[in-house]
Amino acid sequence: MNWRPAIRLCLAIALAIAGAGCALRPSAASGSGSVVLAAAIKSVPSASCAPELVVLTLSMGGLSLRHEMSVEGSSAHGTIQSLAAGKWLIDAVAVDGEGDAVYAGRAKAEVRRDGITPVSVTLRAVEGRIRIQVSAAGVPETMPVHSADLFVYYAGGSSAYRSYKDVREQDGLFVVEDSGYPPRSYDLRVVLKAADGSVLYESEYVGFGVCPGKSTSVDWSPGLGHLQVDVGLILIPSAPADVSVSIDGTQAGVSWTAPADNLAASYRVYWRYSRFDRYTTSRSQQIEAPSAGAVVSLSSQQRGSTVYFVVVARDSSGQESLRSSEVSAEYR
Repeated sequence: MNWRPAIRLCLAIALAIAGAGCALRPSAASGSGSVVLAAAIKSVPSASCAPELVVLTLSMGGLSLRHEMSVEGSSAHGTIQSLAAGKWLIDAVAVDGEGDAVYAGRAKAEVRRDGITPVSVTLRAVEGRIRIQVSAAGVPETMPVHSADLFVYYAGGSSAYRSYKDVREQDGLFVVEDSGYPPRSYDLRVVLKAADGSVLYESEYVGFGVCPGKSTSVDWSPGLGHLQVDVGLILIPSAPADVSVSIDGTQAGVSWTAPADNLAASYRVYWRYSRFDRYTTSRSQQIEAPSAGAVVSLSSQQRGSTVYFVVVARDSSGQESLRSSEVSAEYR
């Protein structure tokens, strides 16, 4: 929302008395006086419409007098004739071009017989009203929206200024109307919920402003867009095939056929001397591709046992394939 510059308006209002025969004068009072009143509008950053008219309401007991003055430039002037002496209550309202009271203030003045009483009053911004309309259009029908929570924050505030919980849908909209909003900037967050209370959709923060004495309407619906997903798969190598082994003395020659996927960057040969042993890296040997064979040294202390061998392929990132089929050879 674009904010118009803050308004600073000083109203110099001269209320003078001419003559002594005022129809508003109480019978107990005699003589008349005058009041000089200066009204200043306290500026706020969210004024949307400049005041065009100042309405004064003066009251004393059961008596009431209304007077209007047009704002010209930065001030308004007027004279009220034949004001009775006594204590008067002065209500001042600044009205914009749309007829809304945007600033208001109050002062008291004691009018003395044949005297002039100076009075000052500050007009402060009138609180505004809001109407928030939330539409759930666009949320998949497979996830029916049961209710909405609405949170309103002061712009820059960490906790919610006002919360509206479990708002139900009416005529396709979740609607909140409220008053008493000080003129300023706010942020709105919307949470759409399923019947079990789970969150279906949580909005981003949406900014809006409330102007003095004005009604602000905020319309919100879920933001919809498109998502393009590119998926990359890092495949693990296939296991080597056709493993064969032959033992000569304490040396075992192991060979295999490279996997057809060409993902192998190296191979690792594992061996064990009993099915009660595990294949561990303490008995292994790594061979860089494209070699498809290796010679490994066996422990002379294990002569007379059957030695078992498997081979795995490894890619450049270290992912390891499943083991090849196990082969064995007698170690004499």
